[in-house]
Amino acid sequence: MSGRANDDHPSSLPTGRSSDLRELEPVGSERRPAVVANPADRWLDELLDLSCRLRIDEAHDALARACVEAGSLLLPTCAIGACVVDSGSGKPVIERRLPPGTQAGQDSDPTRLFPGFAREVVLPLAHDRGTSTFHVASNDVEMLASSSAASNIARRVADVLDAALHRSQHHQSSRQSSDELRRLQAQVIQAEKLASLGQLVAGVVHELNNPLTSIVAHSDFLRKRALARETDDDVERLRRIGESAERILKFSHDLVAYARPSVEVPGPVTLHEVIDKALVFCEHEFAGSEVQVRRDFAATLPPVRGVAGQLTQVFVNLFTNAAHAMLDNGGELAVRTRLLPGGDAVLVEIEDQGIGMHAEVLEQIFEPFFTTKTDGRGTGLGLSIVRDILASHGGTLGATSTPGSGTVFSMTLQAQPDCSDDEPGPASD
Repeated sequence: MSGRANDDHPSSLPTGRSSDLRELEPVGSERRPAVVANPADRWLDELLDLSCRLRIDEAHDALARACVEAGSLLLPTCAIGACVVDSGSGKPVIERRLPPGTQAGQDSDPTRLFPGFAREVVLPLAHDRGTSTFHVASNDVEMLASSSAASNIARRVADVLDAALHRSQHHQSSRQSSDELRRLQAQVIQAEKLASLGQLVAGVVHELNNPLTSIVAHSDFLRKRALARETDDDVERLRRIGESAERILKFSHDLVAYARPSVEVPGPVTLHEVIDKALVFCEHEFAGSEVQVRRDFAATLPPVRGVAGQLTQVFVNLFTNAAHAMLDNGGELAVRTRLLPGGDAVLVEIEDQGIGMHAEVLEQIFEPFFTTKTDGRGTGLGLSIVRDILASHGGTLGATSTPGSGTVFSMTLQAQPDCSDDEPGPASD
């Protein structure tokens, strides 16, 4: 830092008499300077007491304030100051104390806190590589000579402040790590709860399959018999019963397959079928958010290489996020697919008309545990998992967003052009 005095640390503590220093004597509940002939007997005790009183959970500005006040009492004829980076805002904070009847002055040099004084010593603090500084200034040039008692006391106060700031930084880092550990533990507990719920749902679905199969079979039988009797009303009603039961049965089968741990190996996957399955899983989210789905699929699309169950999870997460973004006002969810030039990759775009995101939020959405959902619906893992799945498939994922207008997620997946023109079914779940 420019403008700092290059004073060397003395090799020994100050001894002897000094008319420029005062000893601190307790007066009532506070300490007040009392003029004495030899302060060397007490100032180290005062600094030791100060270092013991500084708490590790104090903010940096509070630590600087305490050390500046102590320095001004130890050196009452000097100007004492500190410039430290605030632990909360990250901005520089300046603390300074002036002797009675003096002014700091003004100077264009930002490294000086007391440009109105004849001499100012600037001591960098090592805890943040010299960004923070401790200052002592006096109109008595000789008083702040490198070998003077006053200069030595100023260095010792700076050392106390530096050590306190260093301990505070470590405390804050440890507290953040502890908070992060608690969040991770909460996520693990939630994951275990979801796993238990998944097992329970799988059992319920299994119990539903038998009666659903019976409903489908009997409704089909009754529909055929009604056709023979030419009772049109009964035929239509029975047809609707059968279709509804078949839809529930198919959904339960797909749900169990989706929840089952995947043991698949990558293979050709029909992308449009995976997207349609994910849209079925998210129908309850769309109904609650009044979301209309628009499919803009390419007429012909080669299969992509991947794992169908994992790709279904990708689209379920993205569709669910889109529904939540449109929860208040509804809107349209557009799903577009097309083959990129060259024919070796497929592009999928998912566009919603939701609330959108600001740039600073958009930069963090793929970070684990980052979420903007404060109502308990978000774990902050969805998009991170989506990105990791696509990366394992050799794909990419990006996002653009405009606050108030919506968000577009764009992904690419590797095509498998060596398959036949007719799209095969997805790999089994």
